[in-house]
Amino acid sequence: MSLASPLKAIKLAVFGQAKLMQIACYAALIFGAMGLSSTVNAADEALPKEYIPLVQGLIDAAKANDPEAIVKRLAYPLKREYPIPAIQNTQEMVARFEQVFDSQLIELIANSKIDADWQIMGWRGIMLGSGEVWLDLDGKIIAINYQTPAEAKLKAELIAKQKTGLHPSVSEFVSPELTWETAKFTIRVDNMGNSQYRYAAWAKGKSLSEKPDLVLNKGKLVFDGSGGNHSFQFRSGSYQYHCYVTVLGTSDSPPGELVVYKNDEEILKQAVIKAD
Repeated sequence: MSLASPLKAIKLAVFGQAKLMQIACYAALIFGAMGLSSTVNAADEALPKEYIPLVQGLIDAAKANDPEAIVKRLAYPLKREYPIPAIQNTQEMVARFEQVFDSQLIELIANSKIDADWQIMGWRGIMLGSGEVWLDLDGKIIAINYQTPAEAKLKAELIAKQKTGLHPSVSEFVSPELTWETAKFTIRVDNMGNSQYRYAAWAKGKSLSEKPDLVLNKGKLVFDGSGGNHSFQFRSGSYQYHCYVTVLGTSDSPPGELVVYKNDEEILKQAVIKAD
């Protein structure tokens, strides 16, 4: 059974339109073209023999509908679409299993064919289909780019809760991108739609229900290479505010950095000490 039919249904549940556009842009940077085929073609790299048992083990666990076996194959923390909190360990994964793995995702994995639906993407790992599931080279699940209806509902509830806790001047947005704390600031970046972003900052210690000390609009999202690292960039006169998000870094890399420039000269750099 090919993945072509399940993937059509899957894509409706993966993310909202704005997030799909971000993923498409990211895919373009990684793979050199917008969109990805759901099967391996001549330009793709078939799965080397040494990785086949790792993938087959996951397929078998899905065919057996064995949550315990699947949970053992996950790497933690497993990030979920913000503002849904990441899954930190096995115990959390067991409790949230059906929130992440519904019957449609399990069927997608169970019906996948190693020679047609899985491929090696170099150092990035092993990919199912168009990136619905990613494994590292040890066979651990490192990313699930699929959102169940249960997660979609939870995301909507969390966003609604965020909006009620924000100052009215910044309580309207399409979706939140990040909330950071640095040594001196609390920072939010929100997606305002139409590929535009808003930056809001409060002095450390202030409540987000208070009016922000600084709001910048019409920011842009910029990807840095193929590892997933990216930044949200904003301008105010001669000043530029860049929020650098670390996706691929070392074990001691902070989640991100705030860097401020004046006339293209760096005048402030603060590491993120807490990221929601």
